[in-house]
Amino acid sequence: MADAIQRGAKLVVVDTRFNPIACKADIFARPRTGTDGALLWGLARYLIKTSNYDRELVEKYAVGFDRFAEYARRFTPERVAMETGMDEGTVVQIGELIARNRPRVIFYPGAGLEHQENGVNTIRVMTALMCLCGALDIPGGLVLNESLGRRSLTLYGEIPLMDQKPIGADRFPALYDLRKECHTMTAMDYILGNGEYPLRGIVMTGANPAVSNPNLTKVIKALSSLDLLVVNDFFMTRTAQLADYVLPAATFLERSELHCYSKYQHVALSRKIFDIPGVHDDYTMWKALADRLGFGEKYFSWKDEEAVNRWLLEPTGITLEQLKKHPGGLRYKPQRYKKYPAEPLPTPTGKVEFTSDYLKERGLPEIPEYVRPRYPGQQEQYPLVLQSGARKPLLYHSRNQNIPRFRTEFPRAQVEIHPDTAAGLGIINGDRVKISSKIGSVEVEALVVGANDIPPEVLELYHGWEHGRVNWVTFDRHCDPISGFPPHKATPVRIEKA
Repeated sequence: MADAIQRGAKLVVVDTRFNPIACKADIFARPRTGTDGALLWGLARYLIKTSNYDRELVEKYAVGFDRFAEYARRFTPERVAMETGMDEGTVVQIGELIARNRPRVIFYPGAGLEHQENGVNTIRVMTALMCLCGALDIPGGLVLNESLGRRSLTLYGEIPLMDQKPIGADRFPALYDLRKECHTMTAMDYILGNGEYPLRGIVMTGANPAVSNPNLTKVIKALSSLDLLVVNDFFMTRTAQLADYVLPAATFLERSELHCYSKYQHVALSRKIFDIPGVHDDYTMWKALADRLGFGEKYFSWKDEEAVNRWLLEPTGITLEQLKKHPGGLRYKPQRYKKYPAEPLPTPTGKVEFTSDYLKERGLPEIPEYVRPRYPGQQEQYPLVLQSGARKPLLYHSRNQNIPRFRTEFPRAQVEIHPDTAAGLGIINGDRVKISSKIGSVEVEALVVGANDIPPEVLELYHGWEHGRVNWVTFDRHCDPISGFPPHKATPVRIEKA
């Protein structure tokens, strides 16, 4: 990014917090938490109103543009300013910058747009903006990467499981249909007897819901009440501490694994370095369990993980031997751009879908509508907005905190607070503070930041701390209607000295 700026690129940063990258920005836009969608719609309106969009793409390779454009008319600079708290001129300034530079425009969503109550629709608008700019399938734009073409290990074609009523598939049909994922927050209700059928046992690999899922009071109560909880992990995590059995998982050094980097159209094989007695790779663990249950031969017929990898690669023409000779990996296909004029896009219509009949048929908005976040006009009892989910260097969710060298950099959970907010509550830097929402509370250390770093009404607490878990206060309700993701970015709270 720094090199691009030196060559003349312009940088726009959109964030509630003045993050480190914002120091390099030509334009820093600070919308209210959860209002990114209104800003994006305002930019779409600007491009359409000024006829600064890719007409050929819209006319030949898209559907639903007219309805999209009609909805965009609502987002005048005045409306966007009212929703976001930004200056009207900033919206126009960003729009002009995009119009002057399209199609050489990169939109990078970063971490967190999906962790809002209407996050998927916000990302849909951003995707539509890329297409309006003509940045579809061009270098640096919204590149349509090609897959390796390896075999799939899923069995949903043979055993679709819909007759088993997957948990959450009725509430979030797109989540299960597209990703074959059950909804973990709804699963906690089923464990506690508030579902269509009982869920009494879980075998879990590499997950830590006792830290990462919202509404931890419910999560811990649910996991503790299971008849059987088995955790397969590297470390004794908070979740593992609740388990009946803890199995030691193999790290990347103790297994050989295929890695597909679709962004670069590369495939690589990581090399097994050593064995530790009693530690098994994931495939061996699941195969052994399947064998004991009587269906191992049918569904886990490969001898070991290497045999699985060979089977996966067979249709690609690439062999394990080739990958072993090239530890840096191989490019499985040359990168091609602007494929959509000759090849259908991976959508139901084969075109860019500014509106989605697929979502409409499932009772969801066909247009990526903007929904105002619930927190404005917070109750007097909870006057602040807590954000979570921003990344810290070296840490990722609950990972890496057990590495002493990393913990010297980030030794404890801290909540960022504006100096005026802190002064009004008698809080000074380093104080132990208590953050409370409708469902719970958590105690952490206060980090009083600069006056420009964060708005006075906003608090920021990293998601993933083993100690000082923000998810004691975050909600498992009001999830995104398409993805089912929880709204980590906007929890009404209060803060006081502990």
